[in-house]
Amino acid sequence: MKKYLLLIEDEKLWEKFKNSIDNDINSEIISLIKKKTETRDKK
Repeated sequence: MKKYLLLIEDEKLWEKFKNSIDNDINSEIISLIKKKTETRDKK
């Protein structure tokens, strides 16, 4: 398993994201990545 480091420069945006998620951060980020790649595959 590869691990990646995520750097967030906008702390306010990060706080909004953390407050909006239902699952753990990793699961939410994976979900966002899947959604983004699915929309690109359809084009």
